[in-house]
Amino acid sequence: MNLLDGTKVVVLGDRLTDFGGSILARLGADVVLFSNNTSLTESQKAAWHLGMRQDDANLNDLVSKADILLDDRRTKTHPDIDELVRQNQKLIHVVVTGWPENAPHRPVTDLTLMAQSGLMKVIGFADQPPLRLAGEQGYALTGIQAATAALMGLQARRRTGKGQRIALSALQSAALSNYREAVMYDWTGRIGMRNGNLLVRGNSAVQQIWPCADGFVTWAMVDNPGMMRAVVRVMQEQGCAGELSEIDWKNILVADTDQALINRWQSIFADFFAGKTRAQLEKWSLEFGWGLSPIVKLPEVPESPQMQAREVFTMGETGRLVPDRLFAVHEPEGRSQ
Repeated sequence: MNLLDGTKVVVLGDRLTDFGGSILARLGADVVLFSNNTSLTESQKAAWHLGMRQDDANLNDLVSKADILLDDRRTKTHPDIDELVRQNQKLIHVVVTGWPENAPHRPVTDLTLMAQSGLMKVIGFADQPPLRLAGEQGYALTGIQAATAALMGLQARRRTGKGQRIALSALQSAALSNYREAVMYDWTGRIGMRNGNLLVRGNSAVQQIWPCADGFVTWAMVDNPGMMRAVVRVMQEQGCAGELSEIDWKNILVADTDQALINRWQSIFADFFAGKTRAQLEKWSLEFGWGLSPIVKLPEVPESPQMQAREVFTMGETGRLVPDRLFAVHEPEGRSQ
């Protein structure tokens, strides 16, 4: 039995709620997509609308029987929707706007959400223009918040017997994922910057992405004595720890260590990682608690146990697994907004 078996959901989709509807569908809800932005490509529809069914027959009938309505107001509204909602007192009505309600209208695209949320401020390299995340992450982040709001509304209804109207904005949803920069500014007054492959802590910066024998891994020198000792212990066994063996990791602060010294230590780690495969490094990480993760190459994604368990990919005509649904390729959105 699925979590949301028997739950009826209506999605008015215009990018902001689409992924939220798909999440609820995969939790077992019966999700109807009433409307959709016609500018979506077939691959985008496959990605955002997994598990939903299309039905444009009678919005009044759909809303009157629904438990949840995800109401996307990015660029348009259904004139009669608020009146229809008033007739269903148990409805969880999640209203999703681009900017907070009653704010002046501004363009709502993945690009504008990435920029206004501050995410582009911290993605990329300091000496280069800002970058946005791959795909349409602003829309995805909003859909996740819409689904979360709907679930919280259902929980409240089980206690009170009443529905409610829940308002959220795409800007807020994207900004929430940038929580570290906001917290840092509140506590220190410091504004985050693009640091590329560096994690800046205190007075020093440490590397995050490392080349290895067959690709890349992600790991960083941090103030975690147990983790650092675990990595160095294996390096000692491999005969390549060098001066790292002499460091008392419990009594130093990496964040306050001179950058030249950090760089020297990192060169030893770099040589070690470069001679090992991702699989070997991952095995040690899981066994000894390194906090290291392999970076999966795109062609390897369909073969991962997580993707196969969720049946995200299907077998194509060539005999290879292809992104049939959730992870379809996204085309750039037009600039008409």
